[in-house]
Amino acid sequence: VRHPAPDGPWRLIDVDDLGLGVPAWDLARPAAWYACGLLPPDTWTRFLAAYRAARGPAVPAAGDPWPALDVPARALTVQTAALAITKALTAHRPLDEAERALVGACARMTAVPYAT
Repeated sequence: VRHPAPDGPWRLIDVDDLGLGVPAWDLARPAAWYACGLLPPDTWTRFLAAYRAARGPAVPAAGDPWPALDVPARALTVQTAALAITKALTAHRPLDEAERALVGACARMTAVPYAT
């Protein structure tokens, strides 16, 4: 983030962006974008295959990645949607297409239990 907004210096607020912490959080953003429909399936598949080929630790080498990614992806979706709503309200503008996708994903999440 920039603080003070909008022109202050950049401040790192998420140590996961440095590759520290729980590895699943390193993939939370692209997983969330995929789950929200913002990242095309073929792009997600290529990304995940490359991550696995590089022996990334966040997901198993084969099989379903969602037991590891579900909670971080959901959390990041909610956080990003809240930020999008705040920015849109502050700017007195409607949500754009990507922001609507995030908010829509949050609404759908309430009906789907998280992966265990």
